[in-house]
Amino acid sequence: MSLGEAVGRYAALWRTPGVPRVMLPAMLARLPVAIEPLAIFLHISAKTGSYTSGATALGVFSAALAVAWPLHGRLIDRRGLRVVLLTLAALHAVALALFVVASSGPTWLLVASVAPVALTMAPVGSTVRAAWALILPPGPTLNTANALEAVLIEVFFVIGPALTGLLTGVFSALTTTLLAGGMLVVGSLLYGTAPAVSTMRREAETSEPGAPDAGRSTARGGRRPWRIPGVVAILVAAGGAAAAFAVLEVTVPATVSAHGDAAATGVALLSLPPAASVLGGLVYGARHHTRLPVNRYLVLLAVAFACMVPLVFATSVPVLAVCLFLAGLPLAALSSEEFGLLGSLVPKTVINESFALAATMMAVGSAAGTLAAGAVLGWLGPTEARLLSPMAALIALAAVLSMRATLSSVDSMVTADSGA
Repeated sequence: MSLGEAVGRYAALWRTPGVPRVMLPAMLARLPVAIEPLAIFLHISAKTGSYTSGATALGVFSAALAVAWPLHGRLIDRRGLRVVLLTLAALHAVALALFVVASSGPTWLLVASVAPVALTMAPVGSTVRAAWALILPPGPTLNTANALEAVLIEVFFVIGPALTGLLTGVFSALTTTLLAGGMLVVGSLLYGTAPAVSTMRREAETSEPGAPDAGRSTARGGRRPWRIPGVVAILVAAGGAAAAFAVLEVTVPATVSAHGDAAATGVALLSLPPAASVLGGLVYGARHHTRLPVNRYLVLLAVAFACMVPLVFATSVPVLAVCLFLAGLPLAALSSEEFGLLGSLVPKTVINESFALAATMMAVGSAAGTLAAGAVLGWLGPTEARLLSPMAALIALAAVLSMRATLSSVDSMVTADSGA
């Protein structure tokens, strides 16, 4: 595929009615997800003089998000995106005000005040994917949109820490937290009032009876997402893939230190997988795919596993850098197929809850990978700890392989309907 054809696919997506009005405010609302937790960590650590307190606050924040986002997704499926997002925007502003007040109180109150901030953080990322599944028809355009979403997530988590450091240096960690919260509130308000998403719930409800999978939707409509065959396999795969990359956040700095370089060099190397992911995601999203989504997903999981294996045997920092870049190449494409496959599997009436569950599983997988890597690192060493990355990727691959027949049958119906 030529560069002109690749650019043409993304340009065509941008020209699709309603897409810019959804994409731009959603970008504004999602960037704070990469800023707010880090700024809170820095503020509480400085306020209390203890990194332990800051880390505890981050743990509270992550736990609250893991509980909140599936519940938010379920509410959006039932009440509509606009009502839930506007309510969360107002509540998030109140939660930030309480956080400021708690900054003058004892440490336990300040740490506890992080929970309402996280509980009121709108799940914009997962709802954007759901919006594309409802606004765009199955096929190349939807594939391109999902790939672009995966790329944007990587971009946000590259820009977020750097922007946090800049804003904290110019202002303060507390001011940075409030600025990020303000971006989230404004972005949520603009996104929630976009015409294309304001009718999402009505379209989801009316699309079910006449959809090609109407019979299956009737049978599955009353189920929770995790009870639908194949969904748990995708959720496990999402958690496994997240764990594989989370392991690197612990093992790479330790590996670099073991080779005699500063740990900060290892932290800098962690920017290589997201950078490679952006490149791989843009190329992948611009291509026209003819294989069934489940087969594409399995290929990408196999590639991710294969790219993780060389990390175990990296014998120098330059080799490690090359291996990290290779490991990051399939990440955005993998996320794209993951959410695309999940969206084709569940009824539209529970799609927001399903995508929120996937995001939660990624958070759980990331936490599990970090904890496991830390334990093995202290027990055996960095080489053995790096082995956890391909092991987690292999678990993700095995989970999807175990449900390949079920996922293939769903894919066949969707592909036939889209004319792919």
